[in-house]
Amino acid sequence: MFRQESRLIRVVLLVSVLASSALAVACQVPVFRYALERWSADQYRYVVLCEAELTKQQQQLADGLAGRGQAGESGTGGQAVVAGGAVAAALRVHRVTQQSDGFLQELWRQREVREEPLLVCLFPRTAAVETAAPAFTCALNSQSVQRVQSSPVRRELTKRLQSGDAAVWLFLGSGQAERDQAAYERLVAGLQQQEGRLKLPTATEMEVTEQQLQQLKVPLKLSFSVLKVNRADPAEAFLVSCLLRSEEDLEGLSEPMAFPVFGRGRVLYALVGDGIAEGTITAACDFLAGPCSCQVKEQNPGFDLLLSGDWERVLGDVLVSDPLPAAGAGQRKGNAPQLLAIPPGRKSGSGVNGGNGQP
Repeated sequence: MFRQESRLIRVVLLVSVLASSALAVACQVPVFRYALERWSADQYRYVVLCEAELTKQQQQLADGLAGRGQAGESGTGGQAVVAGGAVAAALRVHRVTQQSDGFLQELWRQREVREEPLLVCLFPRTAAVETAAPAFTCALNSQSVQRVQSSPVRRELTKRLQSGDAAVWLFLGSGQAERDQAAYERLVAGLQQQEGRLKLPTATEMEVTEQQLQQLKVPLKLSFSVLKVNRADPAEAFLVSCLLRSEEDLEGLSEPMAFPVFGRGRVLYALVGDGIAEGTITAACDFLAGPCSCQVKEQNPGFDLLLSGDWERVLGDVLVSDPLPAAGAGQRKGNAPQLLAIPPGRKSGSGVNGGNGQP
């Protein structure tokens, strides 16, 4: 009970900072839209642990994770940066010995499938997570790699964000039917209330033209939706692990949880149990729909989910986060990008995922 109350206090303090900070900034483009247009998704990193050289098939699986099968050089304890198209991800293959890092040795000892290499998925280096644990671990095989790369919920999440949803709330049930239903109903009712209460800024306030708004490929709208995530669904094991390991105490809680996701897959924080309430839902939506602050993304809390999507193509050339064009074109070309700040509410993690001493 104490842990639950302590966590609720932390969330209340954070959302209070989020809500108050929006009042002191000049940029009137809503947070959710600025993040969608300007925040490139952070990349996950992969470490493959093994005792012998990878087979050709295993190496192809690892390379495919990092970049559609186009890999640079990798080897025992080496680092390969793979550029398979629009993004690049780090891939490291490490042969475990008695001289290996203690953290890696412990992961190797705890693996469930003894006959296959272990795939360790690490949060992005810039993720502000409160845990030293990796985002996910699994055996390196074709099925597990497919589940890391994509899942039904993440595909639907991407679809909704790219269609213009201001935020998609991932609802993670606890397995307790009555508690889950009550929390889900509170969340849905709260979001419906926010859609009726909140208003988008005008074109003048955002310093864009009406023509720009009409030319947007992704409509600007205040729409919140909810996606249910089944903790026991093997296809969603990667997503569930990422959510629960984003904060140090979530894995130990048997409570329903709600995670607001916006932009290109940015998770703000978790609302847990009784914390899924009108006040916290209101504060989160106020921040997401409020005016942005043009600072550096990486200095702020939250983390990105691993989503697949050609965001630049979906958005097109006309953006509301562009300055008012001199010739009325509203084009992104030639405009230097700015990055939005979520006010700090938590300290970054340490160890393997906190930016220091990472594999």
